[in-house]
Amino acid sequence: MRPPYEVPGPGMPPMMPDYNRAIMQVMPAVRHSLREARPVSLKHAVTEAALIAFLIGKGYEYYQAIRIVESWERHESFPM
Repeated sequence: MRPPYEVPGPGMPPMMPDYNRAIMQVMPAVRHSLREARPVSLKHAVTEAALIAFLIGKGYEYYQAIRIVESWERHESFPM
């Protein structure tokens, strides 16, 4: 088995994703959800964080991702 930081084979991504970069991208979503966890259920807060992080991973900006997820929330598209 190859270590994850060797030269990638054909069809592999050029490098292993950077842990610090990934954390820095999703931490705002986690903090946002922790603030919302008090007035709503934990399930709702975790779902919201996961959806925001998913959209960030798809290339949306943080605030744009929040607006999208909160629009889904207003239209009752995910669990409370």
